[in-house]
Amino acid sequence: MNFLSKENPDRWRHLAWWLCVITLPWIDMANNISLILLFMLSLTGGNLKERLLRIKSAKWAWPFFIYYAMLLVGMTYTADIDNGFFTLDKKITFVVLPLIAIVGKQLNEEFVSLLKRNFVYSCTGVIFLCLTLATVSFISGGSPENFDFRSSSEYNDLHPNASSFWMHFSYIQLAQWAGLHPAYFSMYLVFCLTILFTEKYSSRKEQTFHLLLSLIICCFIAMLSARMAIIVFIFSAFYLIVKKIQAKQLAGSFTIFVAMVTLGFLLSFNPVTRFRLIEEPLKTKYVADTSVTDWNSVSYRLLEWQGTWGIIQHHLFFGIGTSGWKIAMDNFYSRYNSSTVGLVHNSHNQFLQTWMENGILALIAFLVCIFGSVFRPNVEPSYVAFILIFSLMCLTESIGERQKGIVFFTLFQTLFLAFENKSK
Repeated sequence: MNFLSKENPDRWRHLAWWLCVITLPWIDMANNISLILLFMLSLTGGNLKERLLRIKSAKWAWPFFIYYAMLLVGMTYTADIDNGFFTLDKKITFVVLPLIAIVGKQLNEEFVSLLKRNFVYSCTGVIFLCLTLATVSFISGGSPENFDFRSSSEYNDLHPNASSFWMHFSYIQLAQWAGLHPAYFSMYLVFCLTILFTEKYSSRKEQTFHLLLSLIICCFIAMLSARMAIIVFIFSAFYLIVKKIQAKQLAGSFTIFVAMVTLGFLLSFNPVTRFRLIEEPLKTKYVADTSVTDWNSVSYRLLEWQGTWGIIQHHLFFGIGTSGWKIAMDNFYSRYNSSTVGLVHNSHNQFLQTWMENGILALIAFLVCIFGSVFRPNVEPSYVAFILIFSLMCLTESIGERQKGIVFFTLFQTLFLAFENKSK
C-alpha cells in the first residue's frame, strides 16, 4: 500500500480513512475506534481561519449540519432524553465526517478508488466468515432460526421436503455470524457490486479477479434473502446497464446483465429466498386494521407505517422530539389490539421516521443530504447508483437509525461529495 510509505506525509490520515472503510462491515467498536482516530488526526495542522473559510464555502455539507442541528433542537421537547442522547451520539458522523473532509487535505482519485475496492475486499472477508461459521453450525447439527412461529409454519407447509441446509445458509441465520442484519449487509454488497461494475481495471487479470468477486457477492445476496435489497440491486443494475450502453461499453453492460441472470438463477434454487421474495408477499393480505392478528414481515410494514403516519398527523411540523418515537409507537401498539401489545418496532421507513421524530424541516434537510447533489451535470454513475441504493433501502427500513446505516451513508456520501467538489 503506497499510501503508507514514509514518503507520504499524510500516511497516518490515509490509514485512518482506510480503517474507517474496512471496519464498517465488522464490529461497531472497531469502526468507532477508527472514526475517533481519523477525528484526532484531523485536529492537527492547518490554519484555523483557513479551515473556517473552507467550511463556509463547502455548501454541500450545510444540509448535514442543519439536519444535526434539528436533532439538537428536538432534544428540547423529546419525552425520551436518554435515547435522545444516544441518537445524537450515533449520528454525530453527520457533522464529524463532512468537517474532516472539508478541513483535511484533498484525497486523490487513486486513493478514493483504493478505499472503495478495499471496502469490497472487507465485505468479501465477512462473507467467508459467515460461510465458515454457518458450515460449522450445519455440520454440528445446530438449530437455525430465521422466522417467527407463524412464518416458520407457513414455510414448512410450502416446503415440507426442503433441506435444513437452506435454513443454515440463508437470511438471518447466515448474517448473524457477523452480527449484521441481512438488509444492511445486503445493502453493502449491492454497493460493492456497483463499485466492481464501475471501477477501471489496469489488466485482464485484475478484471477477471473482480469479476469472480462479483459472482461470489451475487451468490451471497441471494442467500441473504433480503427482499428490498434484491429489488434495489435490480434497479441499480438496470441503471448501470443503461449508462454503460450510452457510453458504448457493451462488454460492461453484458457483465452486469450476467450478474442479474446469475442472481435470478440462484433465487430459484433457494426455498428460503423464494418464500421471502415471492411466496410470503403473495400470501399476505394487504390490510392493517384492528381485526388483523396474523401479522408477518410484510403486513407489519403496513402496521408500522399506519402508526407512524398517525403520530405525524398530530406533530406535523416539529415532530415528537429526537428518539421520542419509542414512547409514541409503544402507545400506538398497546392500544391497537391484543396481538400488537409489546411490539417495539420503529417506522421501518427512514423518511417517515425522520418526519415523526423531528418534523418536516428535518425531513427536508435529510432529503437534501441524500439528493442535493445527485442532479448536477456530469455526476459519476457510481454515485447515482449509491444514492439509488441508499434511498430505496430507506423505504422499508429505518436505515439511518443504526450505526451500520448511518456511517455507511455519511462516510461514502462524504467521500463522493468532498472529492468531487475539491476536484473541480
